[in-house]
Amino acid sequence: MEKILNQYLEKIETYLKPMAASERIDIVKEIKSEILELQGNGVSSEQIIERLGNPKELAKAYLGESISRSTGFSLRKLSAVIAFYSLAGACGMFVLPITSICGITFMASGILCPIAGIIKFAGHLIGYEIPEITIIIGSYTASAFTVLPLSILIGAILFVVGTLFWKLTIIMIKSMIKSRKKLNDNESAMQE
Repeated sequence: MEKILNQYLEKIETYLKPMAASERIDIVKEIKSEILELQGNGVSSEQIIERLGNPKELAKAYLGESISRSTGFSLRKLSAVIAFYSLAGACGMFVLPITSICGITFMASGILCPIAGIIKFAGHLIGYEIPEITIIIGSYTASAFTVLPLSILIGAILFVVGTLFWKLTIIMIKSMIKSRKKLNDNESAMQE
């Protein structure tokens, strides 16, 4: 394979670094096999690169598809989302970071809130008051006994809100992928 095509594959692999190694290797192999097939059909290196498009855009499409496969949260997926932001346009630079950061923050708060309630309640049972942990809603201040159920309720609400923000992030990424595919389809139709 020519040097220019190897450099193209190296760029793709660099942009796909946040993905799991096995997934990244499969993608690079898939692109490489497509390149070899095109070369076998007599297509020049420049035409192959033109057909595949910008390596950054191609990697972004693969990252987006990888992210959109499942809506669950994982650190690996978070790193892929961050990489996707860096490859995405203005929406990726402004809106996606806000929705994903809100999602992560609300989910973390949803986990920490009941833990704080348990600590406050346990402290009260052993005779140690923790004034730093309290729930104040308007003029109402929760007692040590009501802090625990309220913290569980508030934590559940925060976690659900965080999950919704995370799902919104995934939906927006899927939307960006669809618009990119439509753009590619329109470009292909115009070339034919």
